[in-house]
Amino acid sequence: MEEKDIDQQIEELSKITREDGKEIYAQAQVKLGDIYRKIKHDYDQAEAFYLNITKEDNSKVYAQAQFGLGYIYQKIKHDYDQTEAFYLNINKENNPEVYAKAQFNLGSLYCEIKHDYDQAEAFYLNIYKEDNPEAYVLAQYSLGNLYRETKHDYDQAEAFYLNINKEDDPEIYAQAQLCLGYIYQEIKHDHDQAEAFYLNIYKEDNPEAYALAQFFLGWIYQKVKHDYDQAEAFYSKITKENNPEIYAQAQDILGEIYTEKIKKDTEAELCFSHASKIERYSNRYPYQYICAQLVLGLKQNNFYQDSNKKEFNELKDLIYNKVENLCNLTDNIKNILFVSNALDNKYGEKQPERRVAHYTKPAVLFNLLKGENPSKFRLNIVDFMNDPSENQVLTSWLNISNHPDNEIKSFLASFSFNHNCLNQFRLYGNEDNIVGSGVSIAFNKNFFGLDTERSINNEKISLHSTKSIKSFENEQVKLETEQIEIISANTLYPLPLYRCLYFDPETGYMALAKRNKQSFYLENKNEKTPETIDREWDDYINLLNESDKISKIRTKLEAIQKLIAELSNNPELKKISNLHELLSLAVLPISCLIKHAAFEDEDECRMIYITHIADDNIVEPQDYQSANSLYVEYTHVEEYIDNIYLGPQCKMQHKIWLQNHFKKKRREREIKLIKSEMPLR
Repeated sequence: MEEKDIDQQIEELSKITREDGKEIYAQAQVKLGDIYRKIKHDYDQAEAFYLNITKEDNSKVYAQAQFGLGYIYQKIKHDYDQTEAFYLNINKENNPEVYAKAQFNLGSLYCEIKHDYDQAEAFYLNIYKEDNPEAYVLAQYSLGNLYRETKHDYDQAEAFYLNINKEDDPEIYAQAQLCLGYIYQEIKHDHDQAEAFYLNIYKEDNPEAYALAQFFLGWIYQKVKHDYDQAEAFYSKITKENNPEIYAQAQDILGEIYTEKIKKDTEAELCFSHASKIERYSNRYPYQYICAQLVLGLKQNNFYQDSNKKEFNELKDLIYNKVENLCNLTDNIKNILFVSNALDNKYGEKQPERRVAHYTKPAVLFNLLKGENPSKFRLNIVDFMNDPSENQVLTSWLNISNHPDNEIKSFLASFSFNHNCLNQFRLYGNEDNIVGSGVSIAFNKNFFGLDTERSINNEKISLHSTKSIKSFENEQVKLETEQIEIISANTLYPLPLYRCLYFDPETGYMALAKRNKQSFYLENKNEKTPETIDREWDDYINLLNESDKISKIRTKLEAIQKLIAELSNNPELKKISNLHELLSLAVLPISCLIKHAAFEDEDECRMIYITHIADDNIVEPQDYQSANSLYVEYTHVEEYIDNIYLGPQCKMQHKIWLQNHFKKKRREREIKLIKSEMPLR
């Protein structure tokens, strides 16, 4: 529709008043709201039109207007309490179809933003097929994911997935069948039933799910049934167009099969070449990327031509075995450092690690909270950080280098277990060269995710690479008949939080980041006696079980050191120019979690995201002054803030504008502003 036609339609619709009839007036107002929301993107004007419609005018159209308002506050203004209020104004008897859509969006809101999974489930269960078949299918799929990923009740997850029929939605049906196959493959270990589910997925219904299904079928026939001809057939069905990353993984495995099981040397070399050119470092099989690059390096150095096939295959097997072991040991350490809910089980509401603090400048906090378009929280690239030793304590100890030209990059955000720490206020967030002028933002645990796989390139080969359904968004303008379009949000998944390990390579000293004892006193000084606080501190330390964790980490680090030395000293591998760069990738997930012991008093924990430099989530600089900064955007923060601590020298006007901001919003959950009284000299 051309702009002049839109303007003419606006002019005609604007002439209709309530005196012309309540129903026709309501229809005109909702159409105007839709035009301003979907075409002109003037959300304040769209809101004004939607708000003109009352239930008495036309209850069905009122429901549509409330849905439009909910969309604006959910997707544009990010005011989730107001979003919920609008969606809850929609009654089933007034408009069953729109009611179902609103219930689905409420379920997504509670699942993705508020992390109240029981309430999310309740909303999803309010959706019936006869009211809105599309919303029903998406709700059943979301319930299946909820029970599979969060509640780990796989029988109930299966029941929800089985409620989705192919004729309802072939694309979502394919995803559901993929999830069912995964449950039977990985959880129930019934590989025949898993195969049956995977075979229900057709390329024309969902090409990406089809590629994953073929990959998992290949794995079953390769690893379980040892039918390598059939495994070859499944892996060979995966094309680069369906899913480039899965194609690369399949090519790499085909190279192994051709080399070891089905003797096709020419085909093997071709497959390894394909894999090395496409395969990316990913969260499911990071070792395969490293191994493919190492094998390619051997070929480029003519080791394949100069040696006999037996020597080449023996070295290739050594590479795969040792690098996979390296990656597994690294993953084990990462999981030990994961800040989980394990410490919370003994406590009520006051779990000792229920929130962590991010120290920053007041200007950054302002941008995170400002107006109707606040900035998202950022993870910054490690390469540009001030500390030159960042990410190098471990690799230096292992005698390998983390080369700056490496295309795999780490992004991180730093937090501290101590929210009101004088040393942190001295070091971070200072403005106008005034020491102690920064702020400490205390985030609750809902800000972080629980899936440790998300820390690495979180959209590559896994079930999570299938399309994530977030909410109904109505972007297509059809004023007579509203069209539903599902759009996946282009954002990072919730990322997990890890505590840092403090390590002195010279002495072997190790310690874990944790809350310090003073923080217990500061938190409870007006409520509990010193004896009680001491007791709670001792309970916390005992529950943390630091000595046991460090013992396990030390053993695994020593095993890593031994494996790295064996690979680094291999005479053929030493000829590969980027050997150290590739080996550093094996330990990259923990490289930025291991800091020198000199920084122990910071008690730091970190959110990390590791990805390829070409990742679409990386924000490109928009001006030359920003060229020394690369970052990825995480999410909006206001819903996750519990407290804000103002540094000892933080300006009074900063407290006033924060008070003004929070009081105007009339939030149900208060964000406390606390002025630090730490003695700054």
